[in-house]
Amino acid sequence: MKKKKAGLLISAVMLMILCIAMVSGCSIYDKVTNRWKFDRGEVAGAIAEKDAGDLYEFISPYMLEENDLTEDDLREFLDRCGIENVSSKDMDRYTSYEFLGEPLDPEGNHYRPDGNKFTYTMYYVNDDGARIFVSGILADPKDKDKVGIYYIEYLEKDPDTGKYKTVEEFGERES
Repeated sequence: MKKKKAGLLISAVMLMILCIAMVSGCSIYDKVTNRWKFDRGEVAGAIAEKDAGDLYEFISPYMLEENDLTEDDLREFLDRCGIENVSSKDMDRYTSYEFLGEPLDPEGNHYRPDGNKFTYTMYYVNDDGARIFVSGILADPKDKDKVGIYYIEYLEKDPDTGKYKTVEEFGERES
């Protein structure tokens, strides 16, 4: 009986060590590749609250420098966007991991990582159906300053055609 308990204890300790090693390995990998773990809640919260200071932290320093953009420029951009739907229910839509609408009339959000690039769209940021589109780079092993948001676009639906058109832009689309 004592041998069984000792074996069980040794197995549990080895399993714990393996779990710690795996978590540490992932963390080291993220640091080596300069990987950013995109968090919908943080990004959507900063956009919905029009918090230029918090959102500025997620923007690629490289893109900011290349385009001579400042936190004040970001604040002005956010002020020009008609973001009104910021209740807790709206925040749930912006951060949900499930599809919340019809294919032709999406509601909620859409996050798509594609290799080192990503796109994220927040739908219905106001009652007129406006959208916020965000894109950027998730990882760059050579330069951590190239990681982050590169482009934010505010789009409104044309009442005559029903098509979306860009009203405001910040940054540049990454190549």
